[in-house]
Amino acid sequence: MEQKTRLLVLTDISSPIGGYAEPDDTQSLIRLLLYANAFDLEGFVATYTKHNGGGVFPEYIDMMIQAYGKAQPWLLRHDARYPSKKVLLGLVRSGNSQDGPEHVGEGKDTEGSEWLIACADKEDDRPLWIAVWGGTTDLAQALWKVRHTRGEAGCRQFKSKLRVHAICDQYALGAFVREENPDLFYIMSKDACRGMYRDGDESLSSGAWLDTHIRSFHGTLGAAYPMYDGGDPWGKVEGMKEGDTPSFLYLIPNGLGDPEHPEWGSWGGRFEKAAGSSCYLDAEDSYEGSRSARATVFRWREAYQRDFQARMDWCVADYDSCNHAPVARIDSPKTIAAAPGSAVRLDASASSDPDGDELDFEWRIYKEAGTCSGEAVIRNSHASKAEVDIPLDSEGCSIHIILSVTDRGEPPLTSYGRVVVEIGE
Repeated sequence: MEQKTRLLVLTDISSPIGGYAEPDDTQSLIRLLLYANAFDLEGFVATYTKHNGGGVFPEYIDMMIQAYGKAQPWLLRHDARYPSKKVLLGLVRSGNSQDGPEHVGEGKDTEGSEWLIACADKEDDRPLWIAVWGGTTDLAQALWKVRHTRGEAGCRQFKSKLRVHAICDQYALGAFVREENPDLFYIMSKDACRGMYRDGDESLSSGAWLDTHIRSFHGTLGAAYPMYDGGDPWGKVEGMKEGDTPSFLYLIPNGLGDPEHPEWGSWGGRFEKAAGSSCYLDAEDSYEGSRSARATVFRWREAYQRDFQARMDWCVADYDSCNHAPVARIDSPKTIAAAPGSAVRLDASASSDPDGDELDFEWRIYKEAGTCSGEAVIRNSHASKAEVDIPLDSEGCSIHIILSVTDRGEPPLTSYGRVVVEIGE
C-alpha cells in the first residue's frame, strides 16, 4: 500500500447551510472527509472569511466532523483506515480573524500559524501539502516567524518541506506569499478549479444529481451537504460549486497523477511551471471540442462524481452492498525508453476488482502532458493488452499513456495507470 499524503487545510469556511454566506467550503469539506482514509490529515485551520460578517468559524468544521463521526462506523466497514471523530476534532484550529499584510509580523502568531509550523517540523520524510481554500494570512505568518527565528537558511529548509495548492489569489494578501517566496513549491489554480462545476456535463453537478446521489438517504454526511445557491463571476451557480475541492482531488491516489509533477495532470487539474520560480499556474487541455484550463478538471468529472457517489453510499451500507474502485496494474515500469518508429507493448491483465466485477479497459494518449508533436497510435485501445506505435519524428520527446480501468459495478468506478515513454534520439 502506498504511503499516504500529509494534508493540512486552510479554509475560509463561512456557512453550513445553503442560501447563506458561502457554503462551498462546507461542500468541499464533506467530500474531503469521505477521503479521510486516503490521507494523513494534519489539520483544519479556519481562516478569515469576508462572508457571514467576517472572522473565523471553526465551529462549522466541528459540525461537519460531528456528522462524519456518525457515518464513521459504516465507513470502517469499507476501510479500517478511517480516523475517529475524536482524532479529527483534535486537528481543528483557528487562524487570524483579520486579513492582510498588516496582520503578519511580530505578535501576530495564531493557533493556525503555530500548528502549521509544528506539522512541518515533524520528523517525517513526506512533504506537508497545504490546501488553501481562502486567504494565506496564517501561512504568511508561519513563514514570517520561521524566517525571523531561523534565518534565511532555516526558512529555505522549512519551505522545502511544504507543497502549497492554492485556489486563486484570494483576499488582501493575494499573490504575496508566492511572489515573496519564489522557491516555494506553489500551485495556484485560477480558472482550472472552476472546471469542478462549470463547462462539460454540468448535469453531474446539478441540484437534481446531488439530491439523488448525495443529499437524500445517505446518512448524516449526505444530509449535511448544503445546496449552493449563489454565483461566481460567470453567473448563477446552483447545486454543487466546490471550487476548492480540486486542491485535494489533485492528491487522490488513484494512479492518474503524481503530486510532484503538476504538469502531468490529475483529477485536480494540470499546471505549467512559471518562468523563474517554483510556482505552477493553470495549463490548458483540449477535450470534447473545448480548450481551456477548466478542461483539465472537468474532463474527469464523470469519474470523480461517481467516486463521490460510491463513497457516500458507504456511509449507509455494508461492504457487500456497495461498489469499490478497481485496482489498475500495468506490467511495466512507470517510465520506459523507446526508439522512434518502435512499438511499445503494454499489459494490464493483472488488474483486478475487489468486488469481483468485470472490468473495461481504455488506453489513451494524454497529449498535453507529454512533449511529442507527432501522433502516437494505440492498437487494441479497449483491451487489457495494447500496443503503441511511436512516431518516427519523436526524437527526444515524451509520451504519456493513460490506462483507465472501469468496473461494471454501480456506480461504475475508475482507477488509472500511467506510463511515460521517453523517446531516445
